[in-house]
Amino acid sequence: MFKPELWQRHNEYRTIVNSLGKKLSRNNPRYQFDAYSKERQKLLSLNLDPLMDFLPQFYSSEGRPAKNQAQILRSLILFTLLFNRTDAKTSLTAWVRDVLPNSISLTCLCGFSSVEDLPPLGSYYDLMDRLWLGSREQYARPALLPAGKNGKKPAKTIGGDGKLMEDPSDIFSARHTVDLICKGSPASENPEAALQEIFSLLAVLPSIRLGLIGLDDLTVSGDGTAVVSHTSPGGRHLPSCSTSCPFRKNCGRHYSDPDAGWGWDSDKKVWYFGHTLYMLSYRNGQEKVELPLMFKFTQARRHDSLNFLYTIDDFGRHSFGLTPKNICLDSAHDNIPTYELLEHWDINAFIDINGRTKSSENAPDDITFDKQGHPLCWAGHKMCPWGNDPIKQAHKYRCPLKCGRIDSCPYEKDCSRGSYGRTVYIKHHADLRFHPRVPRDSDLYKETYSNRTACERVNDRVLNDYCLQHLKIRGKDHFSFWTMLIGICIHLDARYKTGHLY
Repeated sequence: MFKPELWQRHNEYRTIVNSLGKKLSRNNPRYQFDAYSKERQKLLSLNLDPLMDFLPQFYSSEGRPAKNQAQILRSLILFTLLFNRTDAKTSLTAWVRDVLPNSISLTCLCGFSSVEDLPPLGSYYDLMDRLWLGSREQYARPALLPAGKNGKKPAKTIGGDGKLMEDPSDIFSARHTVDLICKGSPASENPEAALQEIFSLLAVLPSIRLGLIGLDDLTVSGDGTAVVSHTSPGGRHLPSCSTSCPFRKNCGRHYSDPDAGWGWDSDKKVWYFGHTLYMLSYRNGQEKVELPLMFKFTQARRHDSLNFLYTIDDFGRHSFGLTPKNICLDSAHDNIPTYELLEHWDINAFIDINGRTKSSENAPDDITFDKQGHPLCWAGHKMCPWGNDPIKQAHKYRCPLKCGRIDSCPYEKDCSRGSYGRTVYIKHHADLRFHPRVPRDSDLYKETYSNRTACERVNDRVLNDYCLQHLKIRGKDHFSFWTMLIGICIHLDARYKTGHLY
């Protein structure tokens, strides 16, 4: 059970750190308390008290009271801040069993008065498991799943730009997902909902109060990144299954990461086995910091156009009322359902045109589009706008050669032999895509869209600076938990860098 009176309040923590820390610094230099001055300032600005009203729902109303929950969470955050800077490296087991018991300074920074108060390793994993709202049966050591469930690498076509081609079924799924969201239904299952709310309580909302995130004209960027799972796609047999078993080839196997699957890493141009981490980020141009706002792990094979819809739906449900004015996305998100959802929410869409994506059922396959959404002919020339067709409810475009805009064309005989020239119609429902609220050729569009690089910088910090890609963890539950911790640390880093501390 959870007792609020056992929760270490923020004022109590500050008292322990300031009083015990001064004694350590003054009495014995070997404690090296001052060596962690940056981490001390960051942790002192992290107020865990908002969780007092949030955590009780994850504990029963009976049984032995849980102790040291605030200290355990603070210990995990300090461990993340110190990745590869202690003998523990990135091993939580080494941190709990070897590093903390031998460092009174780090013990003090976690909120413990002495090393005798340190909880065992199981208490850490107990907290992790409680905050995961999904089923945990598939993670159990004896759990079995069908052999070959992950199959081979997907037989999907990679475009000439190195990006994964969008499957037609993805557009159908996107439209169905948008319909669900507009009706108020959840777009997908969300077992990491508790982690997302904790992240908002401890990181996003405090950064708003400190002025690091401006609510006026809030611009949010989104992008997905590949996260490799260090596990075998084929699983393994249980020790009880002997090699002489006649059913060994087809019998069930245990998968240490049952959520992982095959996906395409467009950055490294390779197939990988793991997950997709989709994040929404914000850039403070004045302070020059990038901050994560929402995270979600999805299947590796899922296209980013769907990942965005799931993540933005979670953002609306678990960010306590934050509403962006602008959304910046790359060309992978260039589809009509995404524009329709943002229009429904009164959000300005800043999305690069994907020349491979058909605008409507009337757009020929051999017609491409530039980044401003203008149709291009075979020779790469902009086709001429020629008014609207009220019967077809479409914009009309003509061949630039026949309109006198160009002098010659190498495809004159093959493209259209008629004197009127080739004509292309773009359905009116594609207006949201080709004629967004802010024109793509305007300075405002270019200035706002430059914020999209924030998500790439945040992804780099999560994967490389904070070693998510190298952590020895498996399972969507643990990946989500550690991403939450890393996101909190990125906010703490920004507070320290800009001097926005409590």
